[in-house]
Amino acid sequence: AVVSTQSTGNLVQRSNTTSTISKVKKVYFIWASRTQKQFEWLLDIIGKCEKEDKEGILDTHIFITRFFDKSDLRTTILYICERQFQGVSNRSMFTGLKAVTHFGRPNFDRMFEDIRLTHEDVRKFGVFVCGPPAMSDAVKESCSKITGKQTFVAYAENF
Repeated sequence: AVVSTQSTGNLVQRSNTTSTISKVKKVYFIWASRTQKQFEWLLDIIGKCEKEDKEGILDTHIFITRFFDKSDLRTTILYICERQFQGVSNRSMFTGLKAVTHFGRPNFDRMFEDIRLTHEDVRKFGVFVCGPPAMSDAVKESCSKITGKQTFVAYAENF
């Protein structure tokens, strides 16, 4: 989804009041970019949303995809340091946000499965993706794999 400061802030703000958007119980915001520099402009917006989120509906995950192989010692050390820092301070040492920072590409299959299991009472999930066609295709494919009583519906905007 295309997210602006106003719309993101309003979503969090509306969740704290009674409104037509009160059906939203949880928002998982996933941001993937090659380097930390490519999302620095977004940090203030996410930080503002985290501060306004009194009900805990926002769950943000940032993926830095241009890292060494997962078995590379440098990536392993960064991962361990980030997890330790986040566990102690409840903040990312890279962004200063509550948002969890991951290294590598998102595993949408696993992510959607975890969300499905966490929210067993929800029957339909809306998944909004904005990005290159390859990422949209990966999200749509992961959504189609979820079967049973719950469905994941993908909405894509490609650039």
